[in-house]
Amino acid sequence: MLVDLIYFRLSGKYYSSGSYMTNKENLGEIWEEVRGMQQTKNLPGLMTGHSEFHISIDVPDYPYNHPHLILAE
Repeated sequence: MLVDLIYFRLSGKYYSSGSYMTNKENLGEIWEEVRGMQQTKNLPGLMTGHSEFHISIDVPDYPYNHPHLILAE
């Protein structure tokens, strides 16, 4: 399943976007997968070791899709 990510600076300004394919089938699992990528600073569309960003997650092919926001810690 395709996962689209949009990154925002801590000020709320748009920064960049990225996407990746996942084998997870549940939105909660996908959100946790992205949170893990955020913690290891290894997100698609950003350089490894990036700074902190807020992340908007969208899974367009999921039947009951709704966007999710992960705030930087």
